[in-house]
Amino acid sequence: MRVMFVEASSGGVVGGSLTGLYHLIRGLVATGVTCSIALYEPKTIEGDLLAHGVEVYHLARRRLPKQHGLLQLDSYQKAKRVGAVARTFALGRRAIRLVLEELPAAITLAQTIRQDRPDVVHLGNGVRANFDGLLATRLTRVPVVCHIKGFEKYSARERRAARHVDAAVCMTRAVHAHCLENGVAARRTRVIYDAVDEAGFRPSRARADVRAELGLPAASPCFGIAGNIQEWKGQAVVVDAMAQLHRRLPSAHCVIIGGAHRAGADYETALRDRVRTLGLGDVIHFTGFRRDIADVMNALDVVVHASIRPEPFGRVILEGMLLAKPVVAAAAGGVPELVSDGETGFLVPPGQPAILADRLVGLLSDAARRERIGARAQTWARTHFSLAQQVSAMNDVYRSVRLVA
Repeated sequence: MRVMFVEASSGGVVGGSLTGLYHLIRGLVATGVTCSIALYEPKTIEGDLLAHGVEVYHLARRRLPKQHGLLQLDSYQKAKRVGAVARTFALGRRAIRLVLEELPAAITLAQTIRQDRPDVVHLGNGVRANFDGLLATRLTRVPVVCHIKGFEKYSARERRAARHVDAAVCMTRAVHAHCLENGVAARRTRVIYDAVDEAGFRPSRARADVRAELGLPAASPCFGIAGNIQEWKGQAVVVDAMAQLHRRLPSAHCVIIGGAHRAGADYETALRDRVRTLGLGDVIHFTGFRRDIADVMNALDVVVHASIRPEPFGRVILEGMLLAKPVVAAAAGGVPELVSDGETGFLVPPGQPAILADRLVGLLSDAARRERIGARAQTWARTHFSLAQQVSAMNDVYRSVRLVA
């Protein structure tokens, strides 16, 4: 079987969506599935994909700017607050986006699909972000699986388009519930959790060596957050929690792992300014983009997930668990499906630095408890979120859509 993946993310970073597909592809290739992938911008993991025999296509897609001059006009902002006018503006934007952005991209993608000749096309970014992919599969009549990984805002056009999707895969029950609430229903739907290829996510360097490289004292308690630097990921919450924690546990250090998303450059600057203003420059460490995430996370004592809006899944949670780290996570979206509070990790309210600081002080001060929770978390992750389970479930979906095509 040949599966062609389409990954439409942009922003100059490798996010959770593409990382999830990368691990899935590794697992599928190991079972004999031939995979290819279409990308809308160059990605740093392309070399790894090529090494696994995955053909990589680069597609150009025009992206209309989200900011425009009318936004500066008070009259425009007032008009947008009128329901009928706002709906008219929204329809106009969708029409312009369809003609100038989505249709040209769909035609280009359809040409690539005909060249690749897959048995199934797997769209990796949901109904809305992959709308051009849905058009392309209608043009080529290739069975399509749409992987829904977020809590998107849906319009009537997405609801209509979803009816033609052969199979939708929702990454958590929370995402599936959101689709049902918004009337987004494919011909068939399954909830399949993402996984991490544990064989490809193992520390390769000694923990002490990584700590020394990062400037972390060998014996100091340390926690960290990993992910692209964007406001909704909650790095600012972690900084504020560290300000409170530092007064109670001065020896503690914090690591912020990840590069800035293209839309998060100003946020990163403000974040670094905040660290300096709080006088925490010696105990909060920014790593920038890292390829050795397993090594860096393994140098931590506790992994933090701090998204301030509902997270569909939270891959960093699973990664921390597989490294036997206790994880403290923001309890919203699909996150409670990954963490059993007090058993395999801890849940805290999103956007509450004081509560986060309280939980971290207790964990960073109790090595034995960290070890117990981390060991249970590792077993839980291996049992419930294994790559073998995800690959088997996805293969079932691919076979089912081919049978009815």
